[in-house]
Amino acid sequence: MPSTSVQRVIGAPRDHVWSALSDIAKARRWNAAWSRIEFTSNQTHGPGTRFRAESAEGEKFEFEVTAWVAPEYIEFSPVRGESERYGIMLESQGFHIAPEGKGATRVELIARASTHGIKGLVLGLFFWRGYQKQGLNYALEMLASALEPEERAETEGEATPAAE
Repeated sequence: MPSTSVQRVIGAPRDHVWSALSDIAKARRWNAAWSRIEFTSNQTHGPGTRFRAESAEGEKFEFEVTAWVAPEYIEFSPVRGESERYGIMLESQGFHIAPEGKGATRVELIARASTHGIKGLVLGLFFWRGYQKQGLNYALEMLASALEPEERAETEGEATPAAE
């Protein structure tokens, strides 16, 4: 089973990071791929929570929260029909969250996949990890931008000295 991970220190306390990740209804704040989220289970948080995420292109994907250890770890897994089978399939994406000094949090995002057949094995061994890392880094960038708005606004608003 191939897996890959990326990590980043985010300038926000761990409880703020956990709050953003565990508030599935507002996941669009940090997941730009999802334009709409609809719960498909009665519960809205914790393990077993199911939801459907829709992309801007209208594609719909169903997920289940398969791990929830507040405020340290949350994992999302795609829900698929029994007949769905591809050479390589994403099995889960999980966030490890740990304090990193005062007011900062280290977030590690881990993706795991399964491979099927020779083509899937080759894709998983040689191509999938690099491809996934791009998406994982983008997700952490979006999470950081959702949680660090004051820092960005201050940096963007700073004037640069004029050359004389």
